[in-house]
Amino acid sequence: MAFLEDFRDRVANTLSVGKLLPFIAASTIAYFLARAIYNLKFHPLSHYPGPKLAALTNIWWAYIRYGLFVAFTQHIRATGRYPWIVEDSLRRYGIQSGGHTLADAHRRLQMANCSHLGDVIRIAPNELIFLTPKAAKDIYLAQDKNLELFVQVGYDALDTGDGGISGETDPVRHREIAKKLAPAFSMRNLKAKETTILKHVDLFIERMKEIGTRGKGAELQRWSDWLALDLSADMTYGRDMGQLRDMKDSVLLSATPKLNLFIAMSEITRKFRLLTPLMYLTIPPSVWPLMPKLIRMNTEDVKTRIDRRGRTEHLDYFEQLIPANQPVPEDKKHIYHLENVAGQLLLASWQPLADQFYSLIFFLLKSPDAYAALLEEVRAAFATSDAINTESTATLKYLQGCQRESLRLHQATVDGLPRVSPGAVVDGAYIPKGTICQISYFAAARSPRYFTDPLSFHPDRWLPPDHPHFNPAFKDDNLAASKPFSQGPRGCPGGPIAMAVVRLFIAKVLWQFDLEAAPGFEDLSFEKDFKWLTFWERPPFWVRFKPVRTAAAA
Repeated sequence: MAFLEDFRDRVANTLSVGKLLPFIAASTIAYFLARAIYNLKFHPLSHYPGPKLAALTNIWWAYIRYGLFVAFTQHIRATGRYPWIVEDSLRRYGIQSGGHTLADAHRRLQMANCSHLGDVIRIAPNELIFLTPKAAKDIYLAQDKNLELFVQVGYDALDTGDGGISGETDPVRHREIAKKLAPAFSMRNLKAKETTILKHVDLFIERMKEIGTRGKGAELQRWSDWLALDLSADMTYGRDMGQLRDMKDSVLLSATPKLNLFIAMSEITRKFRLLTPLMYLTIPPSVWPLMPKLIRMNTEDVKTRIDRRGRTEHLDYFEQLIPANQPVPEDKKHIYHLENVAGQLLLASWQPLADQFYSLIFFLLKSPDAYAALLEEVRAAFATSDAINTESTATLKYLQGCQRESLRLHQATVDGLPRVSPGAVVDGAYIPKGTICQISYFAAARSPRYFTDPLSFHPDRWLPPDHPHFNPAFKDDNLAASKPFSQGPRGCPGGPIAMAVVRLFIAKVLWQFDLEAAPGFEDLSFEKDFKWLTFWERPPFWVRFKPVRTAAAA
């Protein structure tokens, strides 16, 4: 009898659950339908133009950010076209207002207190992206008592459990770390590093005399990474990576670029927590064995640097974090924080340097007139290679123009740098508290509203009117629309140092060599062959380095 009663109860429970399933399904559908109607019609951002799917769900943002798909083989890939898609969306939806007439677009934007067409679009239910330099100032420069008002969202950095400096969301804590590091990026610190910088650049020159003269020359993607990472490790914590010397990848360089998609996916999983396990499928099998060594390496480098306090060959960034006149850090949490800061400083200086070593030569060889003008300026300015330094190259106006133009076209700040609105006005529009907002520096720097012939390389636009190469066609360009290192409390503090290093590199190279792209270069273009996820992915690019200086002259 007990068995029959138990069976009866189970049947009754099953029937009860079965009756609930339609109700649960109907309730779920009703919830999502109500949410969709709210997002489309009643949400505070409902008046902003943009694709309808973006208003409904974060899926559209995730798709354009990564262009992900999962095949039956569980293989994941990404298009790397996010900056271009945002640029196109600002153009299409900002003007077309999602398919409405131009009059409708004006009316909708006026209702949202937005004064310009194409200035802002909605890319997620609670997220806006702006175009104008005024919006950038309002978002990134807004401060109260030296604390940023638009705080970092927290999902645009790899989640390690400690924000370091770039991933720190607390404005007070971020200011403390930034203030401590500030002297590391001073001109005094740069001069103290100059001998070290010259050592690495001169070794690159010597390697090009050996390798760059053969066959197709040197593959600049690899060589720019070697030089930039060697420099970055030395300037961050006095570490000798030895890649230029040994002409082979370090463990860090072997693994990190292959983690581009993994780091990007860590951002998307902050919005879609259920996809977290999927993130680990993006790590290539060849990298898994290197992961423990990669993690251990940064820990050991920081420990070694702590042990060498006060006994380094030159000032490095880390000296500001652990000065020799303070006690040795022993708290594990504090040491872990130092490891995160060190890793971020290493990546933050390596990637922009590598990109600009590569892309400035890329753009110059695509622009023969600019290349010839720069060659003339550099060789007329210096009688010997020893005269080329960070101070002397700062006087070369055309070199500066070339550098700024390269940074305009190929910049590091392309992810939008999302911030959370405190409830404030951005470019004339009140943005409700809690709204995520950002600017597309990429789209602004390529907009015909601000730059004449914006997709072409024209160093002339950066020259003063009295310069021989000044071109009045560019006199009305709004140069402030290009902010390759962002601005405000979270602007890149190492920007001036990076620019000085790149100027020194280019001047040294052009004083020593004539450059010639190998066959196939004509088929490469920035628009189709470059990709961006977390790091820029640059195509292989072969360059012949033809020496024009004798050893005695050099």
